[in-house]
Amino acid sequence: MEGKAPQVLIQALETWQNTQRQALEMMQASDQPGTPTDWAEGLRWLTRMSTLALEHVVEKGDPKFPVLFRSQNPWMKLIGDNPDVNYYFASLDPAYEYRLFGNRGEAPYVGLTFGTDIFRGTAQGRIGTLGQCYLDQFEADAAGNFEIILSATPKQGNWIKLEPGTAHIAVRETFPDRSKARPAELSIERITDEKPAPLSPESVVENLQAASTFLLWITRACLGIWTASGARINTIEGAAGNVAVKEQKSAVSTHSDTDMVYLSGRWRLEPGQALVVNIQPPPYEFVYWGFVILNPWLESYDYHHTQTYVSNATGVKDADGSCTIVIAPEDPGVPNWLDTGGRLEGYAILRWVLAGSAPPQPSCKLVTIDSLKG
Repeated sequence: MEGKAPQVLIQALETWQNTQRQALEMMQASDQPGTPTDWAEGLRWLTRMSTLALEHVVEKGDPKFPVLFRSQNPWMKLIGDNPDVNYYFASLDPAYEYRLFGNRGEAPYVGLTFGTDIFRGTAQGRIGTLGQCYLDQFEADAAGNFEIILSATPKQGNWIKLEPGTAHIAVRETFPDRSKARPAELSIERITDEKPAPLSPESVVENLQAASTFLLWITRACLGIWTASGARINTIEGAAGNVAVKEQKSAVSTHSDTDMVYLSGRWRLEPGQALVVNIQPPPYEFVYWGFVILNPWLESYDYHHTQTYVSNATGVKDADGSCTIVIAPEDPGVPNWLDTGGRLEGYAILRWVLAGSAPPQPSCKLVTIDSLKG
């Protein structure tokens, strides 16, 4: 026994606890609809984001010994998650060299996004996504096995340059229909014989401070996007006409997959109403579109027990090849119904993958639920 815990550790934990209280105050002051379900999901959202921040930074945030881990799942959703995507994340540093390897799987798109620091708020110069590519741009064997070197200096074969300021890799494995594609097997390791040093009080203090910064960044980003979305209701738009997307551009999508185009907006219904959204396919080939409804905390609605999202592969098509989606609090008896769980206000995101810079914007129309049942 060597005495009491160092005071810096106690102070670091107190800082983390105070950060959670600050995030709670921000959540309580938000302008969300205020239904019991939204309040309950808001409090759960804060516990989830706290857990996520600790996992990203304290547990798996060392770029010397990176871990490519499943960063989101049905119980851990971050800033507009997509149920059709497997999200992976690892911390990096251009001072080191890494090997990304595994099996490509069968999803039609596996995007690799390289970005600046989102934990400590210390990124300098260019901020956001520094590099973007996808696995099919690299060689693999007949079975889909691959290996890619990540480094600041060029290498032979499959190689990705780590730009100055790169702090992480985010992987988005996108499935138009999960039932028809085997997922990838992905790993990353630093190319070194070095072993991790014993955990020190200094590293714990630094990581808890970074987790605190990250938690507040997430909280402000989600609440800011939701608040800004109130300027335009019942439209799903890109940045050109959508204040919320402009807000998202500065806070979030600068760290997004640049192979994707995001359209979004807030929907609001009166009792007995539904929002009908029609998605037209572009006149050229593309990989994917997916539409999902979310709560005010930018979490997708429960998609395990009801239908809250649809894609170009799972949606029932109209005669002209378009897809008509219905957002409603009760079953209107038509295909592609997205169940709001009785709620009358929420958020929606439409993503396109490898569909050019300006895929068609969907049309939106308020109707009565009874008119759909006829």
